[in-house]
Amino acid sequence: MNKSKTLALLLSLSMLFSACGSNTADKKAGDNQDTKVEESAGKETGEGTAAGMNGDLKAVVTFDGDKIAKIDLTHEETEGLGDKAADKLVEEIIANNSINVDTVSGATVTSTALIEAVKAAIEASGRDVKNYEGQVEKAKGETTEKDVDVVVVGGGGAGFAAAVSAKEAGANVVLLEKLSAVGGNTLISGGEYAAPANELQEKEGIEDSKEKFAEDVEKAGGNPELIKVLADKATEDAYWLRDDIGVKWLDSLMFFGGHSVKRSLIPAAHTGNELIKNYTKKCQELGIDVITEADVKEILAKDGKVCGVKAETKDGELVVNAKSVVLASGGFGANAEMCYENDKEVDEHVLSTNSPGATGDGITMAEKLGADTVDMDKIQLYPVCDVETGKLLYCGDTRLVGGALLVNKEGKRFVEELGTRREISMAIKAQTDYVGYVLWDETSNEKTGTMASNPEEAKSLFDRGLMVKADTLEELADHFGIDKDALLETVKTFNENSAKEEDPDFNLRMLGWQVKDAPFYMMKAAPAVHHTMGGLKINTEAKVLNKDGQWIEGLYAAGEVTGGIHGENRLGSVAMTDITVFGKIAGENAAANAKN
Repeated sequence: MNKSKTLALLLSLSMLFSACGSNTADKKAGDNQDTKVEESAGKETGEGTAAGMNGDLKAVVTFDGDKIAKIDLTHEETEGLGDKAADKLVEEIIANNSINVDTVSGATVTSTALIEAVKAAIEASGRDVKNYEGQVEKAKGETTEKDVDVVVVGGGGAGFAAAVSAKEAGANVVLLEKLSAVGGNTLISGGEYAAPANELQEKEGIEDSKEKFAEDVEKAGGNPELIKVLADKATEDAYWLRDDIGVKWLDSLMFFGGHSVKRSLIPAAHTGNELIKNYTKKCQELGIDVITEADVKEILAKDGKVCGVKAETKDGELVVNAKSVVLASGGFGANAEMCYENDKEVDEHVLSTNSPGATGDGITMAEKLGADTVDMDKIQLYPVCDVETGKLLYCGDTRLVGGALLVNKEGKRFVEELGTRREISMAIKAQTDYVGYVLWDETSNEKTGTMASNPEEAKSLFDRGLMVKADTLEELADHFGIDKDALLETVKTFNENSAKEEDPDFNLRMLGWQVKDAPFYMMKAAPAVHHTMGGLKINTEAKVLNKDGQWIEGLYAAGEVTGGIHGENRLGSVAMTDITVFGKIAGENAAANAKN
């Protein structure tokens, strides 16, 4: 997303009091620093650049004397997450005339880049950065209370589905999100949605059914009762997203591995933000209170019944009294310690594709109330991810469509390139430096168009030297320090065998293509946690169960915080179906419980 935004804030005395906690009538704007800012003879503007999540972030800072008056940003940060974090920090920097502000939870890379870019801009203007590093006073916390029917914990796809459904069922609802922006893993996903027997399949003549979908999902060993509900409601809830929430589905389908037919709907712009932005708009229309930076620390209970939650906010402690609580706080894919505790193969050499908010809080809090869990050791990995950020790399999809080799530092292949995600991930982790290198040629590049479809990702990888384009294989090897002779021999052997539709070394399931047409491409990659299939044990009504199989009265859950649906392996695009179907069920039942 190209974005150029100007945020200007004229500081008044009253605003200063609020920002700095001053009670001195003659305290000047911006004078919250440890040392007085001397008048500068610097230029009126300065420009600075730093590496953001999706490429360079540029800040042009305009000064009024020694006060920061305006910050113009140009960046490619994630819509709905990075851009909101940038906006928030710009306001805080201007309000306090200081870059000594806290990074935004969930958008640390963007936050750090913005602060560094503004710092560089200050230096470029000829001013002393030390004069803009004053201490920013924090507001004193107070305890506040809210009384509602239903409180939803988590602002991802499941949380929004629950909140909207509960509100439409007549409940008074509040949604709490611990990060500064809503969206969770839904926001950073492709947003594809598995919907059996849908209208597009009918147009294409694809035969499908709820039963066939259920069979596909159930092969991984999930709970048949939960899967039946998932299959029964999948497609009608996809239309609910379209007709009620306003989600636009494209006029084409995707075919994901593990599905017996092509059945997955694609959201506009191929991003989960299509769901999140429309959910956000729907909440505004319905008057649902959505509170960000509200980190829920405890589920409250009395006489065996759940009665609300306690959260930490930027303004102090918040207690929400409610008759029903819906946990939609996500899985634990961003919690390295929790992942390792449940699966010893997922160690420090495995990164995470997940939102920073996916730390398993909901599971831990519910367990304190006696909640049971299921499939906690079932953790799905993705093999081709950014070695610095853990982000799933769509440019690596060349391997799946056009053909690409995986080689190690020694220049040799070490696994079948179309093996399972787990198999490839573990194989990469076993190599030198715990990384692998994806290699392909221009013919594969043109066939798949992965770089053209993901220009921001490609640019970021090229800029950081994690992906390289060269006229010879030797140049690629030199860049990454790979054994050149071995790499050339590996490619020569593969090309010869592939032309004969053979692969005696690894039995690759897609042959006939070769690595022979310059320019060539190579990308460094590492495995990362992608989805945690385990979580809280629920029944078909989305009620959280204790170890005796009894409902913890008033407590519901939906989405990745739950377990039992996906078994050992979540099929691509089924997560969107899961969070929507069970998010709606949780919201509707939570509202009904609140009326009793």
